[in-house]
Amino acid sequence: MNEKDFVAKRKADWDRLVSLIDACELGISNLKGDQIKEFGKLYRRVAGDLALVRTQSANQSMEAFLNDLVARGHGVLYRHPKRSFIVGVSSFLREAASAVRRRKVYVFAAIGFTIFSAMFAGSAIRKDATLLDTVLPSGFEAALEHWKSKEFRDASGESALQMTGFYIANNTMATVMVAAGGVTFGLTSLYSLFVNGAMLGAFTIEMDKVDGLGHFYSGIAAHGVTELGGIFIGGAAGLLMGFALVNPGRRTRGQALRKAGRDAMYLIGIGILMIWIAAPIEGFISFTNSVPTFAKLAIAFATLVGWLFYFGFVGRDLDENRRLESA
Repeated sequence: MNEKDFVAKRKADWDRLVSLIDACELGISNLKGDQIKEFGKLYRRVAGDLALVRTQSANQSMEAFLNDLVARGHGVLYRHPKRSFIVGVSSFLREAASAVRRRKVYVFAAIGFTIFSAMFAGSAIRKDATLLDTVLPSGFEAALEHWKSKEFRDASGESALQMTGFYIANNTMATVMVAAGGVTFGLTSLYSLFVNGAMLGAFTIEMDKVDGLGHFYSGIAAHGVTELGGIFIGGAAGLLMGFALVNPGRRTRGQALRKAGRDAMYLIGIGILMIWIAAPIEGFISFTNSVPTFAKLAIAFATLVGWLFYFGFVGRDLDENRRLESA
């Protein structure tokens, strides 16, 4: 190969391809129709030049230059198209709904264990009232006494906004903690679900003593459907990963955890999203005296129907393919 003649003959194409690549580093859509066709032709020619140099030349610097140029061109041509924010959110919501359906056994297990915990703690407190101090975490005594007063106070917009931020931070952390139990073989998830259930049982017994169950349940209903749903689904993620570690089957524990991890991440994601949705309802509606009880119950019913529809029907077309992938 006469390298000097070869370079002189091909350099114009190389320079042109470099300029086209520079023009569309953020996406080939930056090129016009004719430029896209030209890009394809030049890319193929330069790929041929690279093959020729590799077989007929010992010029390593020229080979490195062409190899880099072809690699850059390949990256532009075969780059995964960027999705808009709306498309990305839509894809996540469909995948998350499908993951919840596939892992519904773990979701129902989280719900069932929480209900069992509530019944167990409530029964224990009913028999021995002194156990209330054991069941309630430190700092919740004041909240219980406020509930027993059966009064709601209208908060200012600023105060409601601050409480919304608090609920987002606090409840998101609670969801992450209940989901993170997967790395402890599910034990931490079970503990977190037990604590949440026990608190619910304790509050139920104590509010019943002051004939305040209606006040209590109507107060938590509006946000509770979504908030508890998020915690249950987060707990399901922890149980899923924990079971993968306890019973990996024919896979290694690492392989089993990676296999379960995809669905677990979707469960955690939708669980946190539900917590975020519940937070403004809790901050602006649930404990606001000016919002009538029937409105709070209507919101609870609407959110329940909405979530049941979402988890029951959204992303149905993904189910079979994802089920095969998870097998």
